[in-house]
Amino acid sequence: MAEIENNTTHEKTKVFYSGENVVRKVLRLFSNTKSRIVACVDHTRPLLAIETEGARDSFLNARNRGIKTKFITEITNDNISYCKELVKLVDELRHLDGIKGNFYVNETEYLAPTTYHDKGKPASEFIYSNQKEFVEHQHYVFYTLWNKSIPAEEKIREIEDGITPEFVGMILDPFEVQRVTFKLLESAKEEILIAFSTANALRRQERVGSIGLLKEAARHGVKVRILTPEDDRIVEIKLELESQKIDIRFIEESSQISYLIVDRKSLLVVELKDDSKEITFEAMGFSTHSTRRPTVISYASIFDSLWTQAGLYQQSKDKLHVAEDELAVMKQYLNEVLKEVSSVRSKTL
Repeated sequence: MAEIENNTTHEKTKVFYSGENVVRKVLRLFSNTKSRIVACVDHTRPLLAIETEGARDSFLNARNRGIKTKFITEITNDNISYCKELVKLVDELRHLDGIKGNFYVNETEYLAPTTYHDKGKPASEFIYSNQKEFVEHQHYVFYTLWNKSIPAEEKIREIEDGITPEFVGMILDPFEVQRVTFKLLESAKEEILIAFSTANALRRQERVGSIGLLKEAARHGVKVRILTPEDDRIVEIKLELESQKIDIRFIEESSQISYLIVDRKSLLVVELKDDSKEITFEAMGFSTHSTRRPTVISYASIFDSLWTQAGLYQQSKDKLHVAEDELAVMKQYLNEVLKEVSSVRSKTL
């Protein structure tokens, strides 16, 4: 056992090396708790929480003493039965995809395995600490993860009903934004909708290869529609894309976001940070990737409305051009008539 101790405050941090000690220390942590205990555990731990001798009694005893318990784990097809039991023992259980590692924290103590463990078996080594700053830090870590998690009941329902989970994710790295963009374009099966905030935004995507992916999608029968502000280069791109059966319509620059919708199931919204930049990664700002149906459908409805308005505007422009051409012809005809009348009058006089 390794130990670091502050003789002044009686705070200490210890490392234990025994699977038996791990279980005993977790149960003791429960008994020492005065008001609340929180835990973050991976997908293998719900089994131990239910089947380990004394664990269920510790949960029930904590509840009877009015202790508030919050747990985060990854709920899977393999552990769903144990998670359904755990829901009955704790005040709140939440799910977080891909959670790694385990730790338990009450008001004054922290405990966490430091080594990887076999499924269904306690870890062979763990850290215990009652140092105030360390405990406060771990509470902060827990609630950061808690705010990203979803209620266990929601995840259990998704698994049992075979529902594809919805999510909303924030992306700060512009390189990751571009990677997600490519991945979404390549995944399209039926439809791609893109609204660019500026003409520069479209030109930047042309340079990084997105236009090539759109052409490839169109060749495989995917319906592609693009809304973009207009300039000379965009007019050239429009002619090129329309030859590939990709529809494009012009809109005014009215926002600082571009968005991509694939199959009306996935949405990527990208804020524009600096439109003067030629490099995509320097121009991109904060981004959001979502598969939540209400959000995706809302953006798709906005796109459809803008698409209709752009079409009506183009029709109006086309009619205006026709009218202007007809007016020019009429003016020319009238001028010729006036010339003839003037000539006849001159001869008459």
